Amino acid sequence: MLNSKSLELNVAEQGISKQSKSGIYAILDHGQHENSAIPLSPNLLSFNEKGLNKKYLQALYCLGENPRKLSQEFRNNLLIFYLFLALYIIAQAVFALLIHSEGNQTDGELLFHLVSLSIIALIALLILIALCKSSNFLINNRIWFFTLAIVFLAYIILGDHRILCGITGTSYTHNQLPTSIGIVCFISMFRVVIFDCFYYIFILSSLSALLFLGLSLGYSPASDYSVAAEFTIIVIYLMFQTLEAQQTDYRMRNLFWRKTKEEENSRPYFKENQNSDQAEIKTETELLVSACDKIKQNIKYASSVILFKDVKNQLKSAQKQLENIKKKIARGTFWAEVRIEHNLNIDDQDRAFINENFMDMDASRRLSEHTNERRTTINDVNDKVYAFPFETYGVDELESVLSSVGKLWNFDIWFVHGATGQSISIVAKYLFTKYDLKTVYGISDIVIDTYFQTLEKSYKNNPYHNACHAADVLHTLLYFFTQSNYVTSLEPLDMLTSIIAALGHDVGHPGLTNRFLVNNREEVAIQYNDNSVLENMHCSRTFSLMGKKDCNLFEKLSNEDWLKARKSIIEMILETDMSRHFEILGRFRTRALVLSDLTLDNFDDRVLIFSMGLKCADIGHSAKVPELHEKWTKFVCEEFYNQGDIEKSRKQPVSMYCDREHADIAKSQAGFLKNICIPLFEVWCGHLRSDILNKNCLNQLKENQQIWEEKGRARRATNSYQVYEHSPSFQEVIDKRKSMHVSEKYAKRPTDLLKR
Repeated sequence: MLNSKSLELNVAEQGISKQSKSGIYAILDHGQHENSAIPLSPNLLSFNEKGLNKKYLQALYCLGENPRKLSQEFRNNLLIFYLFLALYIIAQAVFALLIHSEGNQTDGELLFHLVSLSIIALIALLILIALCKSSNFLINNRIWFFTLAIVFLAYIILGDHRILCGITGTSYTHNQLPTSIGIVCFISMFRVVIFDCFYYIFILSSLSALLFLGLSLGYSPASDYSVAAEFTIIVIYLMFQTLEAQQTDYRMRNLFWRKTKEEENSRPYFKENQNSDQAEIKTETELLVSACDKIKQNIKYASSVILFKDVKNQLKSAQKQLENIKKKIARGTFWAEVRIEHNLNIDDQDRAFINENFMDMDASRRLSEHTNERRTTINDVNDKVYAFPFETYGVDELESVLSSVGKLWNFDIWFVHGATGQSISIVAKYLFTKYDLKTVYGISDIVIDTYFQTLEKSYKNNPYHNACHAADVLHTLLYFFTQSNYVTSLEPLDMLTSIIAALGHDVGHPGLTNRFLVNNREEVAIQYNDNSVLENMHCSRTFSLMGKKDCNLFEKLSNEDWLKARKSIIEMILETDMSRHFEILGRFRTRALVLSDLTLDNFDDRVLIFSMGLKCADIGHSAKVPELHEKWTKFVCEEFYNQGDIEKSRKQPVSMYCDREHADIAKSQAGFLKNICIPLFEVWCGHLRSDILNKNCLNQLKENQQIWEEKGRARRATNSYQVYEHSPSFQEVIDKRKSMHVSEKYAKRPTDLLKR
């Protein structure tokens, strides 16, 4: 059986004609949503807008957009009308013959009835044939049915024996056909076939009443009071039929106009959504979130068409539920966290046992996500004055150079390494002192020196993935936060975890890719099950070093801070796995730009933000000035070539862009910046909303991409591939770009500081 809600839905799917009937109209609560401002003539009930009347008639009489096929409702109405007409004609003809056979009707009267009925039948048949043959006739069928109605009612009124006798002068008898009741019957059937068109009903009713009154008073032998009484009854019926037709016609046009306008408004939306975002590389999460948005908009438009209150409220509730689902998908929580409800029949000991052994460890020791407590930030210690003991390096200006860490976008870490032979140790010691991390967490100088010197020595002498790269990534990460609004919210623990994660994110890197290690079944790939092999190794190595003597930076951390620091560092380093680039970018883009609900007050959000910062910093050289970017590009290419040499020596296929003899660096770099770096930085800078970052980072990144494009075109013009050392330098390309604008000048570079 259908419940009330299903019944309402089935009724709501009926056509506008059936929905306009009083009972259905009330059930669907359409009266509440009537629009009195529609462009409709109040007297004739005709649309003022050009072409809208034709569309209205097509909606009533045609099947869909096919002008040659009858709508199902019109077919049903035709069946009812023609069945009535056929039965009426047959009944009138049969009884006319029977009355004539009894001698109560003259031959002339019989002939009048038979000829009139034949003409009516012929006109009705011709109309039916034309309806099936001509689309133009179908749209304009009302005028032809009106013509049929005029002929039919004229026959009924003239065929009244009293009037017919008065006109022909024959004697009046009481045994005659009752024709006046045919007026009442026909008007009801006429309303059905023309879909309650008020204009034609009003004219037909008025003409019928006036013709009946005039002929009856002029020719009927009945008394005037008898004629007046019969006329009054007919007029009362016709009047209420006309009023009901007017109400129904108005309702139908109101429903049609609202439906038409809503469809017109929704059409550009659906077209726009079908063509949007086709060029972007999106993850399944982003596609699901986008699908949720589109479904929600579709429900919203459906809500504007299905207007009765209960279903409208259900659709609003569905939108809210869909929004919650979208947020869970975007946050990666669409697999619900398992919780043991307190109302279950489980005692406390069993509950504790299940939590310890059968629940996710991270959930069982869940960290407090929100806090309203005012905590110390790096701004509280940033302006303090500290003594930086760098005299032993013999560079008096080293402190001034290091002050550019996190402040000068184009800081050159290679100068620090060239002056001191170190990078990680120097930068870490400076930052621990600057942000007073030694005092806040009770870390001694010997522990800081020992840990970071050990960490620096654990880096291999790779062309690119070396200690200088780690120190440069740390500087870039700090720049992101110190040049954005996040600088006022950074806590000492954030600084501690950022320093360790950035400086340790590539420790022990062999100068080979994850794919190479997995394909060659290296021990480290076996150890970490082929999943983010290097990144897992870097995490493990970073924390393993803390187990050595005088290396435990976290020794005096509280248990909660230790858990937070470890979770943050692990997540930050694992997110640098480029094989998960689009997954990570899609998740962050959804949270940062679609939901826009990221906040540092939530610990998991905090980790997500810092992880994305480290990911961007890891390829941050792509957004540095051409001099630095070209230097780092040369190093990373050399490392790729070394891997290619190994693959050649092992008779293995050489990985993409790893063949030093056939490398097209300009093409590879232009593609890397265009497809990987620029989309990443657009999302990141869009989230940070910093004009400084847009200018110094994003604009420079796009500038570099254009330079690589020009280098590629220059190379293709020579129709040859060249080794990197013989390629035209960035400066050579820059010199040819007269209109080039560099986002940040080379002023205030470390070398300039030394000259002063």
